[in-house]
Amino acid sequence: MIDKDYASYDLMEQDISVVASPGIRPGLSRMAKCLKLLGNPQDKFKAVHVLGTNGKGSTASSLASILTASGLKTALYTSPHLIHMGERLRIDGFLVEQNKWQEAWEEVKSIIKDNFAAEDRPTAFELITAVCFLIMARENVDVAVVEAGMGGRLDATNLLGNVALSLFTTISLDHTSYLGTTPSQIAHEKFAVIRPGAKALYMGGPDDVEDVFIARCMKMVAEGHIFSRECVVRPRHLSLDGVVYDLWTSRGNCFCALETRLAGAYQTQNTALAAFGAVLLSENVFPSINRKSIRDGLLSARWPGRFEVIRLNGKTVILDGAHNPDGMKALAVSLKSALPAKEDVVILMAMMKDKDIEGALEKLEGLPIRKIICTQVPGLQRSKQAQELAIIVQEVFPRSIVAIEPELQRALDEAMKENGFIVICGSLYLIGAIKKIMGS
Repeated sequence: MIDKDYASYDLMEQDISVVASPGIRPGLSRMAKCLKLLGNPQDKFKAVHVLGTNGKGSTASSLASILTASGLKTALYTSPHLIHMGERLRIDGFLVEQNKWQEAWEEVKSIIKDNFAAEDRPTAFELITAVCFLIMARENVDVAVVEAGMGGRLDATNLLGNVALSLFTTISLDHTSYLGTTPSQIAHEKFAVIRPGAKALYMGGPDDVEDVFIARCMKMVAEGHIFSRECVVRPRHLSLDGVVYDLWTSRGNCFCALETRLAGAYQTQNTALAAFGAVLLSENVFPSINRKSIRDGLLSARWPGRFEVIRLNGKTVILDGAHNPDGMKALAVSLKSALPAKEDVVILMAMMKDKDIEGALEKLEGLPIRKIICTQVPGLQRSKQAQELAIIVQEVFPRSIVAIEPELQRALDEAMKENGFIVICGSLYLIGAIKKIMGS
């Protein structure tokens, strides 16, 4: 459910932006100092740390749903948000009340203003993370499933004090300015968060990245697991309403006909990874996790903006925040699997300037794309201008109709006039802006 009364969250987010240092500033000293002054709330609950390039949110949401179904008071912290900042934190599947956000933020803001020079304050992401850690501690959660931001050694979430499982989805190129220019380099940064003696789980592939994972686990004497080596997944059914599959694990589990309402072919792997993570946590960490809670948790999991299917005015609209080549490839596979044969696709798209736009678009080749409407995210400087995006789109799709509509409401109206399935993709910021329009 979308909370339409998000003005108070927007005002708080603006206040955080005013107090924070601008941009991305890798490093843990600011965050560590802030948390210490708050009494180190991140040490007061067990945590599952979720990292990777694509699939973090849906994997984290699925695992949190399983933990809740297992009787554990479970926090879920994710980013970015789609509609308002309050979406970043849920406890047992519900948004935290805005007044609790406000109380925590006022305490964090007071500490920042009294103890930090203006030029050395934490970033907005660090401040939001500190607020959420404080709320989690105050709410006495049993476990927090925490999605990393950029991920790696210097990510604010890496200060979690009691990590029971480090869970990694796929590793590919993203944030190359900070993490490295090859998957192996990025893997070194992300796997650096594996904790001594704890459990670690990686989706798997390619070989050089798996080697980095294994070496890091050995160095930290961690219990390492590679999903692709230890589990077998057999898809049974894929539709716009979700996926059904069988899962066998190296721990002797056989789950027949696991079902999730998360649509998209890639959700078979993401939710199965979450299920195996739950199996590992059931061993000596959370014994209340069982076969029924895994099954119930997967079925009740929800994750908006990722192959989210909306029926609107007789149209089928698919919202997907895919914004890099791997994400677009997964979107293309899902569309080919779920859509009727020979059905035309109309795409409404905006992308960020710092993404591999051409590489992402090329992954959509082979789809029956009749028209692509290029737009941009209002008020966001990172967003590629619609006219500039259209030039790249026309080069990749010379046989498709390419339209330019910078104003988002008019772009959506134009898409809704078309026949066929409507796919809105290219940026989570775009999905959030579209959902705001739809919600209004």
